Amino acid sequence: MTGSARHDLEQQPFEQMRRMLIGHFSAQCLHAAAILGIPDLIENGQASVEDLATATKCDARSIGRLLRTLASLGVFLEGSDGQFALTPLGATLRSNSPYSLRDMAIHVASPPIWSAWELLMESLKTGVPSFPRLHGAPIYHYLAEHEDSGAVFNRFMSAQSNLHNAAIVDAFDFSGIQTLIDIGGGQGATISAVLVRYPTMKGVVFDLPEVIAKAELGPAELAERCGFVGGDMLVSIPTGGDAYLIKRVLMDRSDQEALAILQNCRAAMKPQGRVIIVDPMLPSGNAPHPNWLMDIHALVVHGGMCRTEAQFSSLLESAGFALSQVVATRSPNFIIEGRPR
Repeated sequence: MTGSARHDLEQQPFEQMRRMLIGHFSAQCLHAAAILGIPDLIENGQASVEDLATATKCDARSIGRLLRTLASLGVFLEGSDGQFALTPLGATLRSNSPYSLRDMAIHVASPPIWSAWELLMESLKTGVPSFPRLHGAPIYHYLAEHEDSGAVFNRFMSAQSNLHNAAIVDAFDFSGIQTLIDIGGGQGATISAVLVRYPTMKGVVFDLPEVIAKAELGPAELAERCGFVGGDMLVSIPTGGDAYLIKRVLMDRSDQEALAILQNCRAAMKPQGRVIIVDPMLPSGNAPHPNWLMDIHALVVHGGMCRTEAQFSSLLESAGFALSQVVATRSPNFIIEGRPR
């Protein structure tokens, strides 16, 4: 087939649909490569099919098929000598890459998450997430009870925060905030990035007690300016903040829970305070955007949703805020600011 004929075929609707329908094949191949640590092994010099099969304790012929499949997708590059090299795309699956997505590849295609997606139809019919019914607990409780899965997820969240935080700090002006309280701040990666940029600011990370128990802010200078408080954001939120940061929390919550969190922020904040929501907002139309798939993931796994600007505005108004600005970032996240009405 000539190049032009192949290009014409790829543009046909049935061929575009076929590639979409086998997208989960690619996800599982990437998941397997990440689990086996193949990009790390290649980086360390084990680049032949035989070496990689030995190191991963896998069948050599099968590993060769996986490597060539991923090479066809641009993840690896096979040389004339049969040795495999990493492409810049494949390097993102290294564990030590500054832009590592290895733990994301392990998490999103792991059996607990994958099995929840198998029940998408049930979530569509009922409007409730399939994950808790399937696994007997909401996802965050499940991860707390399953140490291995929880460790992967926490590493994934920290790596994702590192990728997103610079974009957030570059896009939004946090000046004038004396005390910033990070609601659901996890291990403190986001507030650390803000405190580094604003050296006179103080911070508080608020999250579940079991999360806070494992959190360490890092450099002593930052630790001196930031405290950790455990609690439940659906019950109450620490007082005294000039601003309350809620990063990628509301996307995991129903409207009812999101409203409760915002109302708790409103009750806790100073009269001139503000709430700063960081979430993967949806376009107002149907323009292509990765956040559409994140919206369905939120439905199936978390029982939450990604929202449009109009939906955020309505939610804020119900909680006693007025939407004051929306700021795009060079990441899937948008920054939605609300001020007390």
